[in-house]
Amino acid sequence: MATLHIADAADLVDRSIQKIFLKGSKDESRDFEQYFNTEVGITDYYIKDSSMSGLGYASRILENAVITSETPVQGYDKTYTQVEYGKVLPVTKRMWKFGIKKRDLERIANELRKACSDLRELRCGDRIDQMHATSYTASDDSGNYTISTTGGDGKAFIATDHTREDGGTDVNNQITDGSTVNMDFAYDALQAAHRTAAIVRNPKGKKMNISLDTLVVTKGYTNYFAALEILGAINRQHKPASNAYDGSGIPVYKIIATPWITTNVNYWSMFDSGMKGMDYGFQYKESQPIQLEGPNVVFKTGEIQYKATVMFDIGHNDSRGWVGSNNTNA
Repeated sequence: MATLHIADAADLVDRSIQKIFLKGSKDESRDFEQYFNTEVGITDYYIKDSSMSGLGYASRILENAVITSETPVQGYDKTYTQVEYGKVLPVTKRMWKFGIKKRDLERIANELRKACSDLRELRCGDRIDQMHATSYTASDDSGNYTISTTGGDGKAFIATDHTREDGGTDVNNQITDGSTVNMDFAYDALQAAHRTAAIVRNPKGKKMNISLDTLVVTKGYTNYFAALEILGAINRQHKPASNAYDGSGIPVYKIIATPWITTNVNYWSMFDSGMKGMDYGFQYKESQPIQLEGPNVVFKTGEIQYKATVMFDIGHNDSRGWVGSNNTNA
């Protein structure tokens, strides 16, 4: 375990330097709550959820006939397993006394909390980044590890073949206009997203009336600026990329521009915010919020230690309510 010595930051004890600034992360972030349903206070290591479908449509009752019966079908199981994340900041006694404490930089310990919150944002952002995959390889100071991203049906979050619970036609939430799949973001693709959502069926094959109102893109990249342009035109009742004034019937949407996408920066997706809950979409299950502990003093050396940890798991069981595209037009 690396320890901060005077030699590692000699400026802290250099009397000729009057100002020392702490340049760390921004304040602790909870951006993920914009697109994750959040559940805290979890008390079990494993959490498993499932569901039951409703029923299909009612049928005519012929004269003197027995009413047609129907039973619900069971949904898929999904297990969430708590994972602990954390980091330790060890500092020598002399560095703490003559450097950090003298310079009033004890708040450096708060960087441990931010390290945990940034990691949480990154892992939640990964679910957007990897929404077309069933697993991916993550990396941290402990090494590489594989993260599964499948839902209860064993499929990726965005897929053309989500298995319907009653065995009916597969559910598709990959954006298409009926011919082009995974459309690149533009006005026609925005229309196609609503078309894709309109044909999603519930576990019994009934229409769901999904109303897409939120767009998720990578902050600072092409689709983000295209979204701003389209939204700006709609707000002025223009048809996007046109001088026509027939945009009043186009739904206005919210933009979530996340900076936490590291690989697939051109992916884009939309969801119905009214369906963001325990039933559908991304789930965040937390058994321990971010906790800062310390100082702990090592008796033999006088080393000062601070530690921050958090425990949670993320995932999804049912991705209905979301549509997405990998922006390839293929």
